[in-house]
Amino acid sequence: MVEEEKFRVILKGYGSDKGEYYIEQEFAALFKIPQEKAKALFKAVPKTIKEDMTKDQAKKYKAAIEKTGAKCEIESTRFDLSGLSLE
Repeated sequence: MVEEEKFRVILKGYGSDKGEYYIEQEFAALFKIPQEKAKALFKAVPKTIKEDMTKDQAKKYKAAIEKTGAKCEIESTRFDLSGLSLE
């Protein structure tokens, strides 16, 4: 059986359409978290928001996040090289 490819959604920062305060406010409302926590997430970008999703699920998350004015991207977890180092 072939394993289905999984994806993650990564918060990349603020978009340019709205002010940071309003983006944080809408992002906090979307995820039902305090605005202070949303602000902390934006200060720690890039930040993985959700993992182990199908491509369709990831696209829906991305669309919802981008509606708040935030920037994000979808990344495949098939070849996760994040733990490797060249040192």
